[in-house]
Amino acid sequence: MSNSALLRTAGLLAILGGVLNGYADYLLQGGLIPRAAVNTYEHLQHVPYELVFWGSIIGNAAIPLWLLGFWPVYVALAPAGRWLALPPVFVLGYGFSLFAGYHGSYALYAAGFQAQAEAPAELSGTVNTLAQRLHEYHDALILLIGMTIPIGSLWFLVVVLFFPTHFAKWMVIATPLVVPLTQPFIEMLPAPFGGYIRPAWGTTIFTVLFLFATLVTWNVNPSDDHNGGKRNT
Repeated sequence: MSNSALLRTAGLLAILGGVLNGYADYLLQGGLIPRAAVNTYEHLQHVPYELVFWGSIIGNAAIPLWLLGFWPVYVALAPAGRWLALPPVFVLGYGFSLFAGYHGSYALYAAGFQAQAEAPAELSGTVNTLAQRLHEYHDALILLIGMTIPIGSLWFLVVVLFFPTHFAKWMVIATPLVVPLTQPFIEMLPAPFGGYIRPAWGTTIFTVLFLFATLVTWNVNPSDDHNGGKRNT
C-alpha cells in the first residue's frame, strides 16, 4: 500500500472513530432524546447502567482511532515547516489520548452514583467517599485535558492563519478550542435541540477536524518532500 493510501486510511479510521464515539456519547445520556441539554456527568445517575457501560466501552475503543487522524493533520500543516507543524500535533495528540481514560471512566462514575442512591444507611459513608474520589478523578482528567487543548489549538490557529498549509483558513472553525468556548452555550439549548446536539458536540468538532485534514490531503503524497507534502501557497 502506498504512503498516500495509508494516509487516507488513517484519516478515514479517525473519522470512523468519531462516528463511533458520537454514538457512545448518546448512550451515555440515555439515547437520542428530544429534551433540553443536560450535563453528561451530572445526568449519569438517571441513565440505565447498561447504556452507560456500553457507551463507555465503545467510546474507549473508538477514541484511540483519533490518534491516527493526526497524521493527516500533520501533513496538512507541514507546508508551514516541520517545526511549526509538529508541536500542535504532539500537544493535541497527547490531550486526545487522555480522552480514552476520561470517556471510559463514565461507567465507574455511573456505578458510584447509582450505588450512592441505593446504598443502605450503614454503607452511605463509604459509598459517599467513593463517589467523592471518583469526582476528584474526573476533575483531574479535566484539568489535564484543559491544559493541552488550548495550547495545541492556539498553535494550530496561528499556523493555519499565518503560514502556508493545505488547510483553507476558514477550516479553523474545527479547532478543538471551539468545544470549551461554546460548551456553556450548548448546555443551555432548550428542548428538543439540547438532546440532539449536546451529547456529541465535542466529538462532532473533533471529527470535523479529521474530516477536513483527510479531504485536503487526499491527493497529497506525504513523501513528496521533507515537510510531509507539497507546499500549498
